[in-house]
Amino acid sequence: MTWHPSPKPPPRDGLIQTNKKADHMSRPTRSLPALVRDGARPVRRRTRTFRPNYLSFAGTYQCNLSCPHCCVPIEWPDRLDIAAAIAFLEDAHRYGIRMLGLTGGEPFIYPEFVMAICRRAAELGFAFDKIMTNGVWFEDQFDLQRTLQDLADTGFTGKLGLSVDKFHGVDTDLLAEFCRTARQVFGRDNIISISYASRAPDLGLEPVRALAKKLDGFIEWSDVLRRYLLVTPELTITLNWNHLAPVERAERFTGGWKRGERPGARDEGPDRSGTTELTEGTEKPGSVPSVNSVAGSASWFVEDYCEGPGQALIVNPRGEVKPCCGFASDLDQLTIGNIYRHSVKQIVRMARKHPYVGKVFREGLTSIRDEILARDPDALPGATSNHCFFCWYVLTRGLASGVNGGGGQIGSWTGPRPNFTGGLIQLGLIKENPKSRARSEALRAQ
Repeated sequence: MTWHPSPKPPPRDGLIQTNKKADHMSRPTRSLPALVRDGARPVRRRTRTFRPNYLSFAGTYQCNLSCPHCCVPIEWPDRLDIAAAIAFLEDAHRYGIRMLGLTGGEPFIYPEFVMAICRRAAELGFAFDKIMTNGVWFEDQFDLQRTLQDLADTGFTGKLGLSVDKFHGVDTDLLAEFCRTARQVFGRDNIISISYASRAPDLGLEPVRALAKKLDGFIEWSDVLRRYLLVTPELTITLNWNHLAPVERAERFTGGWKRGERPGARDEGPDRSGTTELTEGTEKPGSVPSVNSVAGSASWFVEDYCEGPGQALIVNPRGEVKPCCGFASDLDQLTIGNIYRHSVKQIVRMARKHPYVGKVFREGLTSIRDEILARDPDALPGATSNHCFFCWYVLTRGLASGVNGGGGQIGSWTGPRPNFTGGLIQLGLIKENPKSRARSEALRAQ
């Protein structure tokens, strides 16, 4: 094999004061806390190495939407083989992994995959995380009701992670129909969670507010959960913020780097003193905002060893396995194995030996940054508070040791690119087990 070269930080302290009749939301007045990601999944022993405890499948890249901020290559037609995915699921269970999620593309464009995986996972006793969905994929009410009932019948006990923000071409009526139907089918008030992408946790909530109004609900800040909640008479929905960044389709946006900050100067959270804060409602309805993200008023990300989005086996529709679900997860540089050719044990071993992945989980992203800046103090445009954007940037630009550059959507960043050393790197991995290869080929032939 050759290498070519998500819950998120809480918003401002304080409670959102909501008036349902006026559909009004006042902004908290105190400053945001340091930009740190949500706590990692619990483990018995938190050693600094790659030790995955989460499995996720993307059965298809394809989607019925084309969102301007999406980092998934929805043009690719690949679909993950169901038999191979179930075999890998069973192998992950034997390895000790017990939590499962599904994403895409839009997972429900490939419903037979979703149902087969969830059914077998329930039989094995997996804990379910979320199935990420745009919530507007169905043809009509009958299609929606039938598909969600089929999912409930598999034994799925997780949440439906609904994407609701300015980038998803929001159809509030369809989203409301999705939420009501999910509540009816699953009989749980917490069946839905919402993810939204914006420059800061307390920005970009207008589409969610519109959905709350349609559901006769309101949005309020929870001091206990450290996030917003959308509460209706029938639903209690948690809101999860995604830190927007200029990657892939959004590369034309700005604001990923804070220029003028001396890179590496400090590792604390953002200092908002003396900065100008954009307020809710400053953008024109339906417009695509530029990414004047929190990075624009912050310095460096806080080191967390990628415990939140990482420590995972993220399987894409080509069978490639990645160690995290961040912006860079579809780059070749982060491939640590393939379910058609490798066992879970082999993939974990390869990840630990990977020149970039292994170092991130042992020493953190700050070690990657410090190595780059020690080699060339001007290699980075500035400082960024966004972990995943930093990772994506240094990988596509060939700045990290041991892996080539390449990937991305714009200009010279499309296709393979030499590493900073000036050459393409060939890395040898463990030899493939011939029996494992034969078993995988047999599965694919079925």
